[in-house]
Amino acid sequence: MDKILQIFSRGASFVRNNPQIIFTLFLAVAVPLAFFFTSEQFLKIAREQQNRLERSRIGVLQDVFVLFAKWHIGEPEFLRDRVRVIAKETETMTNFQVLRAGDGETFPVLVSTNKDEEGTMLAPDSLTLSLIGFAMSQPGQSFASEYFDSGMRYWKSARAITATTSNATVGFVLTDLSMAQADAVSHRNIQNAYLILALIIILIIVMLARQARIIDYASLYQRLKEVDRMKDDFVSMAAHELRSPLTIIRGYTDMLGDEKLSDEGKGHLKNIDHSASQLNSLIGDILDVARLQEGRMSFNLQSLDVSEALASIAESFQKPAETKGLKLLYEKAPLQQISVDHDRFRQVAINLVGNAVKYTPKGEVRISTSVEGERVAIRVSDTGMGISAEEQKNLFQKFYRIKNEETREITGTGLGLWITSQMVKQMGGTIGVESIKGKGTDFIISFPAVK
Repeated sequence: MDKILQIFSRGASFVRNNPQIIFTLFLAVAVPLAFFFTSEQFLKIAREQQNRLERSRIGVLQDVFVLFAKWHIGEPEFLRDRVRVIAKETETMTNFQVLRAGDGETFPVLVSTNKDEEGTMLAPDSLTLSLIGFAMSQPGQSFASEYFDSGMRYWKSARAITATTSNATVGFVLTDLSMAQADAVSHRNIQNAYLILALIIILIIVMLARQARIIDYASLYQRLKEVDRMKDDFVSMAAHELRSPLTIIRGYTDMLGDEKLSDEGKGHLKNIDHSASQLNSLIGDILDVARLQEGRMSFNLQSLDVSEALASIAESFQKPAETKGLKLLYEKAPLQQISVDHDRFRQVAINLVGNAVKYTPKGEVRISTSVEGERVAIRVSDTGMGISAEEQKNLFQKFYRIKNEETREITGTGLGLWITSQMVKQMGGTIGVESIKGKGTDFIISFPAVK
């Protein structure tokens, strides 16, 4: 007992003489926990993004198939050929079925990747039946749900096939997508994170055994930098994983491009390309939002000739404007230079002009500039649908989109104006809007002139 008391006494004396050991021990616990928590959070984000992307991928696949399936619902052989091509190109697909609309309890199987099912009556399980019910109630959407079979994770999705002359449901597309590959990647990442965590703990223990002053403020700073680097690595990985499935979509485009397509078929092909573009835009917006929120978006402010930059942007939008029957006007005038990040300024201007073209059904889009005191103002005006005073209050919020009959067919993420406003503010500028419902809209950005 005396020996134990002596050990405790020496330990207490050592702590009194070296109070930094308490902080060292705290760091020995806090750093691994922080690393573990950060790793878990980013792996969770990566998994959520992967799930969202897989659902989008299923939706695009079914969108493409339904576009031509509605015209060939009575031609099982034609649909069978297309299903085989899709199944061959999509390794993760475990099942693809085309059903005719039934009595609500059973459905005739027209085409299936399992040939034995063709010509039979399918009695769906409760999950499949609920997805079919949702698809029937909203024919324009794909509905998906996650399920497990023998320990493996899958996504099951259903989409209604409507008649060519009405919204009447004539059939359904059912797909099962295996998440084994994505889960394997996630599992490897988790194992790597645990391995790194174990190595860090071992290193801390070894250093504690050699000396009490194991971690000082400098080493803590280095570890925090390492965590930050790993955060960047995870974001890069997520971006890569999000963009990879776009290759499959492009593959479908190439596949249809090899066919002798009618005008209608060419329209389908255009829809595929449009969907891929939307996905790419969504990914870019998500990454921009993450960088802005975390303060990781860099701005290299340099003098810029506004007139030249706007002339280039106006020229790039001439063809899209002409395609819609719009006039795009810009009168180049000499202006003082402004100090902005050239790439970010171009992104801001492209977003504002692009929105003006997109939301203007007829008339014109005008880009004008002026000098207001010591600031250079840029105004993008259109004769489009206009924005009400109530809608203007939320215009620069994340994910806000104006929803009405006029905008129903116009796609977008609701992130563009939020990203634009944040970039303008980061570069020392201001952004505002002037609009009258039914008359048009003016977006105005201004920056200090270079003296």
